[in-house]
Amino acid sequence: MLSDTTARIERIISEQTLFSAVLSLFMIGLMAHLVLARFSIHNQFWSAQVWTGVRAEWFPKIRAKFRTIGGIRQMLSDGYKCFSKQERAFVLPMLGEKPWLVLPPSSIPELLAKSDSEVDMRIVHEQQLQHEYTQGALGRHVVDVPIQYDVIHRQLNRKLPHLIDPFNDEFDKSFRKYWGTDASYTDVKVSATCEKIIAQVANRIFAGPEICRNEDFLEHSRLYSAGVGRCAIILRMLPQVIRSLVAPLVTYPNRKHHDVCLRVCLPVVRDRLQRTSEKRGNLQSEWEPPVDMLQWIIEEAFNRNEPKELDAHLITQRILKLNFVSIETIHMSMTHAILDLYRSPHSERFVAGLRQECDRVLEANNGQWTKSGLDDLLCIDSTIRESMRYSNVGYIALTRMVVDPHGTQFHANGKGNSSPMSIPSGIRVCVPAHAIHRDPEFYSSPHEFQAFRFAEAYEKNRNIGNESYEAKISIVTTTDKFLPFGHGRHACPGRFFAAQMMKLMLVYLVQNYDVEKLSTGVENKVTVGTAKPDSNLSLRVRRRTE
Repeated sequence: MLSDTTARIERIISEQTLFSAVLSLFMIGLMAHLVLARFSIHNQFWSAQVWTGVRAEWFPKIRAKFRTIGGIRQMLSDGYKCFSKQERAFVLPMLGEKPWLVLPPSSIPELLAKSDSEVDMRIVHEQQLQHEYTQGALGRHVVDVPIQYDVIHRQLNRKLPHLIDPFNDEFDKSFRKYWGTDASYTDVKVSATCEKIIAQVANRIFAGPEICRNEDFLEHSRLYSAGVGRCAIILRMLPQVIRSLVAPLVTYPNRKHHDVCLRVCLPVVRDRLQRTSEKRGNLQSEWEPPVDMLQWIIEEAFNRNEPKELDAHLITQRILKLNFVSIETIHMSMTHAILDLYRSPHSERFVAGLRQECDRVLEANNGQWTKSGLDDLLCIDSTIRESMRYSNVGYIALTRMVVDPHGTQFHANGKGNSSPMSIPSGIRVCVPAHAIHRDPEFYSSPHEFQAFRFAEAYEKNRNIGNESYEAKISIVTTTDKFLPFGHGRHACPGRFFAAQMMKLMLVYLVQNYDVEKLSTGVENKVTVGTAKPDSNLSLRVRRRTE
């Protein structure tokens, strides 16, 4: 009996000793990590910089990180006024991820001139979206072999003039469905209906009528896209070593949405693959390939002669990727444009001007919308561009990570300081887009929505003989003062598609609907810097008599 008791005591002591040893090793490892981090190159770099949003209080940087949830734009604005205007970089803290080094506007040419081997955009996007966890092996492959983006460059952008009729056909069907045909005023949820209209019309161009009008696909592709972003945010806040363990649990609901999208798309994709294969073997076949992204992706996959690229699951993943990168941004931009237009004190004058322009251009083109006709819609173009400036969705732009092992240098140490700033590898840099768009040095009355700002500037310059100014007012034209689509060689390749879609949508709206002016101010919901329209806001609309 005594021996059993002694054995139990010894076992308990042994277990306690093992636990103490493991705990001690863990604490030693933790302390070593903290000490090394304290004296790391990155920590020394951050300690030497000026920070925005950091106050004289307990745990200042930790509390500044939490303030980014709702106050990041104000923090950026403060940093811009204090540091950017002095041509000095500053640090923007972030909750759950590494901070940003915000470069002043004067550094934009320097940033864009650097090679991808020195500062890289792709790695930033990969870290933000956590592809390997949120979209699985197929999602990883879609990023590594981006056939869908090659098709945008080579096919979509060149064939946009031939897609005007499909655009208009789907806008007519979706507006009638979601905004109705009543001759009396009815309420519509502007954000929700715009999202559904844009999803249906975009997928007409992405995947054709059968998929774009399938309610299950539209709803679950929307939920899938939203889920990818939400899961990425959660995973970014976790230590790298446990992400692979937590990811299956976090992404489980999203996989269900993905499965519904597959159920809808796979029969269509497989049928297209079979018909395309038969057409390639018999050019006399009566089947005419559809004019849409799905068909172009399939044809590109055949041309590459790689069997994996012809997998229907992979092709469907490419369609979902197109949905993810385009629809939410276009939806928010167009919702902002509609709200900015109808909440403006000058709403009646703006809408009347847009209708007059549409009628004039349509008459000049024999009642048909053409590429040249769309190019002549200066006021329509200006209204959307101005809204993208005034109510820009994002808060930073030109995001890059320093990837050169030796780091890089910028002249962002302040006015009068000729010595460059040395930035080590692994630091993320950006520019303060929202603050640039609201800078009175670049835009007169920047806090006012002036729908015809760019159209009037064009007319003014044309009157004095500066014909070259026309190119500067287009939605798709990026500058270092207009950054919704980025700038430089990595500017968004899909901006031409987005611009044509948004212009045709606004044209259809002003020609076919009366919208009551909003009588109260509309505040956007800003979460971690992203300005989203109020999802509960309604507009009173009625179908115009033809």
